[in-house]
Amino acid sequence: MQGYGQFCPIAQAAEVLTERWTPLVIRELVGGSRRFNEIQRGVPLMSSSLLSKRLRTLERVGVVERQDGEYLLTPAGWELKPIIEQMGIWGERWVRRAVSEQDSDPAFLMWAIKRTLKREALPEDRTVVHFRLTGAAEKKCYWWLVLTGGDSDLCLTDPGFGVDLTVRSHPETLISVWLGDTGLAAALRRSDIELDGPSHMKRAFPRWFGLSSLAQIERPQPLADRPPAIQPA
Repeated sequence: MQGYGQFCPIAQAAEVLTERWTPLVIRELVGGSRRFNEIQRGVPLMSSSLLSKRLRTLERVGVVERQDGEYLLTPAGWELKPIIEQMGIWGERWVRRAVSEQDSDPAFLMWAIKRTLKREALPEDRTVVHFRLTGAAEKKCYWWLVLTGGDSDLCLTDPGFGVDLTVRSHPETLISVWLGDTGLAAALRRSDIELDGPSHMKRAFPRWFGLSSLAQIERPQPLADRPPAIQPA
């Protein structure tokens, strides 16, 4: 870790927090991930070796501690929660770009969907939802969500329980819906998202499909659309 050579606390905090991937690792820890494989599912494009290195750094500076194979935030780590949340709000409001293929990693999309399920609305009986992501790479186009009594599991291979509902869509469409840019009802009406299964399963889908916690953040009016400034008399 290369330092800035300054005594300023902001500079010294940045030495820890602004290394590549580190804010996203902290985002996953704040979001409830504790085990290595859970954290990695939230940063699927990050190598295992680099994730290990970043976790060791966070442990060394006292942001996380390892207990029984789990990575737990320390009091210093939990103090970062509002900072991470504010980064998300600022990013949503000021710098988030339109959804593109480059930013449409299906693995992170499915992890995000799993993390934001409306648990109180999940079916009590085991329900398997098969996502078929059109246009995604071959190894990332099929996913299974296993919903059981308020809990969920995400599988990249068929868990063998049978499928109760199939969801077909392009990753960019699902991302747009999850981010709140496109309404779920509108996407279903246009068949941008197609559901295949019993009627009661189709009706239940919008009840338990959650959105990003940042979906309701208001974004400023684009400069080109703002009314001209009032000139002083």
